[in-house]
Amino acid sequence: MSQRAEGPEPDQGEPASADLVLDEFLPYLFNRITNRLNQDLLADLRPLRVSVPRWRVLAVLHTRDGRRMGDLSAYTVIEQSSLSRVVDQMERDDLVVRRHHQDDNRIIEVYLTQSGRAMFDHIYPLAFGHYKRAIRGLTVEERETLVALLHRILDNTRQQPYP
Repeated sequence: MSQRAEGPEPDQGEPASADLVLDEFLPYLFNRITNRLNQDLLADLRPLRVSVPRWRVLAVLHTRDGRRMGDLSAYTVIEQSSLSRVVDQMERDDLVVRRHHQDDNRIIEVYLTQSGRAMFDHIYPLAFGHYKRAIRGLTVEERETLVALLHRILDNTRQQPYP
């Protein structure tokens, strides 16, 4: 259990660095949670020769196929240059295919292949198991509140940076 910092709330001024309570600092907690979930999932993905970035591409395309590289980069949280290499490899392995947009040949969209869909279907139960472990003990109301709060935080991070 952590001790609560006595410093001001984030929107009431900048607390002294001595007031930092690491296990209450959201960027630190987000990083630890994400890293733990990714490491645990990677242990399941390794035998399938799938990386976490590949899984992200599969999952994002599963939710809406035919995304542009820029959108895919934003939703997978992978830099576009790195994403291009991941998609190249996935295309070589017949998991995705690139196609020109039907109305504009300058636009390239990425689609899952049958093999890509099958790979997603195989991995999803593994990924969902990690999710269920992470939310274990939370009520439906707590999960809904958590998701709503995380979306608010995400929206805040999309706004102009803090001065």
